[in-house]
Amino acid sequence: MIYFVLNSLNKIKKFPYFFLTPLVYAIGNACEEIKIAQTYVLKRNKKLIILHPYNFTNFLNYKVCNQSLFNDLISFEENIFDKVLKKSLNFLVDKEFFFRRFFVLLLKKFTNKNLSKFNFPIIGIEQIFGTKKTILHNNKKFFEYDKIKKFSLVNSNFNLEKDKEKFCEKKLNSLKIPYDRLVLLHVRDDKYRNDRHRRDYRNSDINNYIESIKHLIDKNYFVVRAGRKPSKKINYNHKNFLDYSYLNLQEDILDIFLMKKANLFIGTQSGILDLAQMFNKPILQTNMVEIFSKYPLKKNDRGIFKKIKKNNEELSISDFVKLNYIYHNPSNNLKDLSFYENNQEQLFESLNEFLEIQENPILTKKQIDFNNFLVKEHKKHFNKNPNELFTEYDSLKLLRLVKNTEGCLTNKNLSNLNFD
Repeated sequence: MIYFVLNSLNKIKKFPYFFLTPLVYAIGNACEEIKIAQTYVLKRNKKLIILHPYNFTNFLNYKVCNQSLFNDLISFEENIFDKVLKKSLNFLVDKEFFFRRFFVLLLKKFTNKNLSKFNFPIIGIEQIFGTKKTILHNNKKFFEYDKIKKFSLVNSNFNLEKDKEKFCEKKLNSLKIPYDRLVLLHVRDDKYRNDRHRRDYRNSDINNYIESIKHLIDKNYFVVRAGRKPSKKINYNHKNFLDYSYLNLQEDILDIFLMKKANLFIGTQSGILDLAQMFNKPILQTNMVEIFSKYPLKKNDRGIFKKIKKNNEELSISDFVKLNYIYHNPSNNLKDLSFYENNQEQLFESLNEFLEIQENPILTKKQIDFNNFLVKEHKKHFNKNPNELFTEYDSLKLLRLVKNTEGCLTNKNLSNLNFD
């Protein structure tokens, strides 16, 4: 009942609040939804209230990815009424979620029906993505590709309350981190999630980044490796390098705080990348394996793809883009493709280009041509079979995000490509 009420209130133009329940177990999805919602509410002069289920996580078989993301993040100066309203509604959302989730888990034992729509609350999500019943995957009618508008994304203004920031600063005080020179580095590996042999191509080796870390330190940056234990150990020590992933003081709020304070983010395609985007950080994506769903978003963002082989023959990035769209769905396991990590030299060269363009982030002709090629091929995928591009909950999100991309792969990564 509370789901219906809040979604109904969201549709009232003059109502001062907008309620959102991001996907609670996935930090990447949650950050992406929060960022898009922030753009939506700023255009409509509303206040964003983030709600989420939080009780009986073990009993109901779910996990909250980062409690601080939902509890401590603020985008406007909250008064007492705002705080009471949020707490009260969060309580009601959590209670309705308990009964819904309990019965979904119960029904799954007796039916083969897809009940994923009822797993988590969907408040505000369809509205910010622009989902309409006429374009859901089980309908025949779809919008024309060219008529689908991109998101009008703006720089978000998310912050932490002053007392929370002071807590973080005090907690990290002994580490003496110079926040004005902070670079955050994150490399997804198979240790933390224990997912060896499960879409293992998404993982990379932190030790291939040592030369890049040294280069950043030479440029007077202080590098912090983000992540959680257990992660693969790095064979490197320096007074201006901190392996936060191995510290015992880790907390959810510290993860948020460090990203907020960072000047640059360098990392692979995982959930923390969306946290960096949410805080508008300049981003260098490395060891990329997804081309449409995770592409450099801002003008000063860059990326470098892994080398790809199909049936033991090397596949160019442009040919990879042209593959059937099932190869571009991040939930699929690409068993007939092989991905090979960027070596230290490739990472170093990409980092150099990324650092050089920060003061004047312009694209070369090659990069402009590739971005145009990317959208053109995405349109072909859509026209060939729109059902493959749509999901029930975020049917317009990915299409609109693809049209938003203003960054690009590095020039080195695009050399010797044919876009015809």
